[in-house]
Formats: sequence, structure tokens, C-alpha cells
Amino acid sequence: MSSDQSSISGRFVGDFRELGHGRRDGPSLHAAVRDEGDPDEQSLARYLREGGVLAVTGTRLYDILSPERELIGGLSLLTDGQWLWYSDLAHYVERYHVTLDQRFVQHARSRNWSPPQLTDDELVEIGDALFDEDEA
Repeated sequence: MSSDQSSISGRFVGDFRELGHGRRDGPSLHAAVRDEGDPDEQSLARYLREGGVLAVTGTRLYDILSPERELIGGLSLLTDGQWLWYSDLAHYVERYHVTLDQRFVQHARSRNWSPPQLTDDELVEIGDALFDEDEA
């Protein structure tokens, strides 16, 4: 396993505490909302959507910031091999201009907003390392 992948479990982005799949001690989604996005917002949202799918669930995701609570899609866990995030994050970046960890934004920018296309073997290796660490 590469050194990037060995420390992946601590590299979540967008694990907002208000989301059912977020961390209780995570950042606040409400506090991250802004009136306007950054110039690179669309590139960032595309990066988030194009990550490698590490896990898929049958859980439906609803927009918790919308009064209508419209359906966003299904819950998936994505990665670029170094960071992890959930499938609804791109929605909140695009619609509500939420701010993300600047280390992640800089990381995505350094890759020209294009996540690597991970192989199935690489995704399995990342998943095994992530879930082994969770059980420890």
C-alpha cells in the first residue's frame, strides 16, 4: 500500500455533523454555507463527483438545508486515494457554496481538478485499510 493510502482514514472532507453520515464532532454544515461560491467551485464539484466509488449503500440522501428536503441521490463513499467524502458533498458545494477544508481544495487544485482513476484493486486495498483501522 502506498504511504498516501495508509493514512487515509483521517482524511475525510465534508463530514458535517448535521448529516446522518457525518461525524458528531464534525464541522457545521450550516456554518459552512456562503452566499457566493469561489471561481473554482464548479471544478471542485466535478472533482467530488468523479472520485472513485469505495462503497455504495441503499440509503437515500435528502437535502437537509432545503425546506422541501428534496432527494439528492443514494449514499456512496468516494475517494481519490488520499481523501474520502460522501456523494452528497458536491450538491452542497454547488447549491450552497459550502466551504471545505482548504487542504483538500488545494489538493484537488494541485491535481488540476481531475481525480486519478483508481483501479478496482486499489479501491479494494483502500477499503480494506480503512475498515481494518475502524475495527482496531
